[in-house]
Parts: sequence; C-alpha cells; structure tokens
Amino acid sequence: MICSCQEFQEQYPNCTSCSHDSKIQVVENNRKYILHNRSGQKVCKVTVDGCLIQSQGKAKCDYIIIVCNTQKQEDSSNREFCDNVYFVELKGRDFLHAVDQLTQTINDFKSQVNGKLFARIVLSKVSKPEVIKVDLRW
Repeated sequence: MICSCQEFQEQYPNCTSCSHDSKIQVVENNRKYILHNRSGQKVCKVTVDGCLIQSQGKAKCDYIIIVCNTQKQEDSSNREFCDNVYFVELKGRDFLHAVDQLTQTINDFKSQVNGKLFARIVLSKVSKPEVIKVDLRW
C-alpha cells in the first residue's frame, strides 16, 4: 500500500476521517495538536493507537495525519500523493517513551510514504531535565 488518503479511507474506514478544513485537530486527554491547512488540501486523520494498530504490546503513536495532493494523470484519471505525513504522539510527560512510539510507527510505515515525513510530540507536563555527564577526553 502506498500512503494516500484514498488508500487509508478504503482500507481503514473506521480509523480514517478526511476533510478540507482549515484546521485539522487531534485531541486526547486534554492534549491537542493542530495542523493548519491554509491551502485547503484534502487531509486525513488516521487513528493509530487502538484502531489501525490494535496490539497492546506494540509501541505506536496516536495519530497519522496525511496531507494529500491530487494530480491529473495522462489518462485523465486522478491520483493521490502524500505531500506531507505527520506522525503525532500526544503524551503526558514521558518524552523518551513518546520518541520510541513515534520511531516504531515511522519504521512500520516509512516504506509506504512518498512525501515528506514529520514527527510531532505534544507534552502536557515537562519534567525537570536530566543532567547527563559526558566525558570529553578523547
């Protein structure tokens, strides 16, 4: 499967919602990510955690947001391409776990993405950063 809005709508209709809205939001537990769609392109939100990937033991992000571009083909048919694909994790405070979840999901789908790929983490709480001592003697 090549990553496109149409593919996700056909293969995962219960996990995918698409629109041309100017603001695309994903919300979970008072955490929110907003994608501004100023050009009015078709954008699909795909719920990953608990829908697209239902396995409890597998690390996965919360959402994939696909910005699609429809292009005319020589045979007058339309073909969708992904302009941008956003992998989104809405998290409390565990930044490193969010990175793991995004990395795993991106690795699962990156061969299907033909556009630019972005990762987004939304933290609701930021804990005190750890100090890491580095030995600079080489």
